[in-house]
Amino acid sequence: MRLATCSVPPALLLFLSAFSGACAGNRVPHVAPDESRPHITWEIRSREGGGTRFVCGSSEPSRPCVVAASASRQGTGMTVQLHLHAASTQTSYLGVMETPFVDGVKAREISLTVPRGSQPVSSLLSGRVVDAPGTYTLSIGLDATQTGVEAPLRIAEKIPVVVSAPASSQ
Repeated sequence: MRLATCSVPPALLLFLSAFSGACAGNRVPHVAPDESRPHITWEIRSREGGGTRFVCGSSEPSRPCVVAASASRQGTGMTVQLHLHAASTQTSYLGVMETPFVDGVKAREISLTVPRGSQPVSSLLSGRVVDAPGTYTLSIGLDATQTGVEAPLRIAEKIPVVVSAPASSQ
């Protein structure tokens, strides 16, 4: 038996290696005990001064979700990312993600289908942190319906998010 071989120019290999390495930093972590069942991951990031900072997420469940309200008029920006993961069969996720700590965006309806074997499908919510310090709750409530499975799987998470008072300027 003879195997076919292929010659790839070294410049193309270098480009592909650099490209795949750049994508590796953006991979969504899986934290489900059973990857064949519907599951989600999430994370909160804050934005101020041109950069982003990881605040908390399902990849670090013991890390508290604390974000400071901003003393500036522009406020502290933030993103909440919800990642819907593939399961053993095509899965439709339907429900809502409530974000009372994001000014003007209190809820996001979710209605997305994730094909079997695909990368996670994400829903991104961006806005400004509310001005009022306090403890809020990120609530996620989804029904995950799988092809060939009669009853949907209920996914529900409630995560406390603390908005602290802005640091006083001196």
